[in-house]
Amino acid sequence: MVKRIVLFIVSIALCFSVQARTDVFPQSDFDELSYGLYWFGANNQYEKASADTKDGSTYYDPSKPTLIFIHGWQKDHITELERQTFYEDDSNGWPDMDFANLWISEGYNIGILYWDQFADESEVKNAEAKIWSTEGNKAMRWLDSAGTYHDGPDQTVTELLLAAYEDAMAGYQGSDIRLAGHSLGNQLALRLADELVTLAASGSVNSNEVPQRVSLLDPFYSNYAKSYLDGAWVGEKAREIVARLKAADIAIDSYRTSVVTSSIFVGDENKELQNSVAFAEEKTGFFNQTQQSQKHSAAIWLYLWSIAYSTPTVSDNTLAGLSAATTNDEVKEWMATTDHLVQSEGGSTKDPQDNVFETADAL
Repeated sequence: MVKRIVLFIVSIALCFSVQARTDVFPQSDFDELSYGLYWFGANNQYEKASADTKDGSTYYDPSKPTLIFIHGWQKDHITELERQTFYEDDSNGWPDMDFANLWISEGYNIGILYWDQFADESEVKNAEAKIWSTEGNKAMRWLDSAGTYHDGPDQTVTELLLAAYEDAMAGYQGSDIRLAGHSLGNQLALRLADELVTLAASGSVNSNEVPQRVSLLDPFYSNYAKSYLDGAWVGEKAREIVARLKAADIAIDSYRTSVVTSSIFVGDENKELQNSVAFAEEKTGFFNQTQQSQKHSAAIWLYLWSIAYSTPTVSDNTLAGLSAATTNDEVKEWMATTDHLVQSEGGSTKDPQDNVFETADAL
């Protein structure tokens, strides 16, 4: 009985965790296959990135630091014409705040890598498979606004988004790109960074196009071996990528806000991966324990909001706490320890300004 209850709560959390808007994108973006990188301005204004925007455009300056966000599972969003943005309403616990405008005011470009038509599956594992292989249970099918699935391209989501990223970022002249992936999107953030490290090593892309940081927001990995990975778990493959990214001197920070990522009935907690990166457990006491959907989603807006403040205090350590405001070098300092952070104060308020952490041993 306990297993069934936990499985139900966690599954609901994964399904409905991502707030989305219905009034930003035209229906044509849901009728036809539409994916890739979109740059955002204030008030949900946007433009699709491409080779035409790589040298600069309305919402993109190739000399500025850049945040690119990657969403996760999108069950039941396409037929509702919903897409995640940076300025949501508060119906799923989101603050009424324009986070794109906040990051722009901090001097950043900010964008989203969309793969939502591939990610709209009734089972999370079928969306997850498309990140790694074209040979998953549902291959590379995609959903249109009428609820009809279509055969997809003979490329993984990683390959499709990598091509979109390369087109858009080929003119990048800055020195700081970070990828932030929520839930399933963390796997894409890791895979894209890994591919870009390899391409830079071969001279196929400029080294400054490689992300210097990957942020994992309530990351999710399904349980059990996968035939499309020759019997490996996705969490196992993610750990291998983390090891390569660490060797390439890339900062990796991770934030847990719900039980979605650590229930033995649904997700692989992946303790070894969390112990190898800069990891913080954030408290979300402003939601109750049945609101795991809101807790899972909170990882996104807590991270986005935290860029506005100084790094949080760590009560028993001189190192800076972990947040979006933490520098890449400060993240690497935590990566070099065996400790992680647990929030000790501020967990009953949404505003991250009052957050305080303390150190804890490895998981």
